[in-house]
Amino acid sequence: MATIRNMLKKASDCLAKGKSPTPVLDSELLLIHAFEAYQIRMNRIKLITESHQEVETNVEKAFMALINERSMGKPVQYITGKQDFMGLELSISEGVLIPRGDTEVAVDRAVSLKNGSEGLKIIDMCTGSGAIAVALAVRFPDAVIYAVDISPAALACARVNVEKYGLQDRVRLIEGDLFASLKGLNLENNIDILISNPPYIPTEDIGCLEDNVKNFEPLLALDGGADGLDFYSRLILDGAVWLKQGGCLVMEIGHDQGQNVMNMAEAGGLYTNVYLEKDLAGLDRCVSAIRR
Repeated sequence: MATIRNMLKKASDCLAKGKSPTPVLDSELLLIHAFEAYQIRMNRIKLITESHQEVETNVEKAFMALINERSMGKPVQYITGKQDFMGLELSISEGVLIPRGDTEVAVDRAVSLKNGSEGLKIIDMCTGSGAIAVALAVRFPDAVIYAVDISPAALACARVNVEKYGLQDRVRLIEGDLFASLKGLNLENNIDILISNPPYIPTEDIGCLEDNVKNFEPLLALDGGADGLDFYSRLILDGAVWLKQGGCLVMEIGHDQGQNVMNMAEAGGLYTNVYLEKDLAGLDRCVSAIRR
């Protein structure tokens, strides 16, 4: 039988040849997942401290099957069915955008703008897996959140995450095309936070994305139109109808879209305190504004 160390070395070498940007990490996560499938608890620390441990043949075969999937470009999150987001373990399924650390910047901004507030009403537009909605529901324990998406697959995934954290009474999942799905709920001029991670990749740039993104993640959640800005005009203009005075609009953006989105938010006089937040790499990451 092979040892943990030998298996990880073999797997990481295989993934490195397949141009995985993180072959060692991918191998570790997939080996942990293979152990879990046989009810064997494992973590990355134990992989190091128990690296000389021999592994049963059935676990080894399962692990190498996972490595084969990854070597063909399938994202680790779709293989394991989970992803960490703001300290939460979320369930992820194929056909749903994988939550990323970039989006945590937008959530943190929303929390900072309404820190200490109670009884908030929040719209999470383009909720996807429900990552933003669940994270905000955990941080604002009496908030009611309307999580909207046009994709049934995304809402099915979001429902799993909402139920996982017992948030069914406060996170309401709504299928539809942006704000049209909210009509009749008497939420106009009554929302404290409108937050969104909309599709923002320019159409012509989709083909330049990494294979594990363009070949596996849903185009519906990526394509933001010719200049990548299609959704922002709708969020800014239509959002003003739903936000109360002093309510905040928070939008994740592409790494070079900050000035354009700020200009859009400042036009028309609907908002004040338009602010660009950058990520740890110094790249544009979210724009926020306050409803006049």
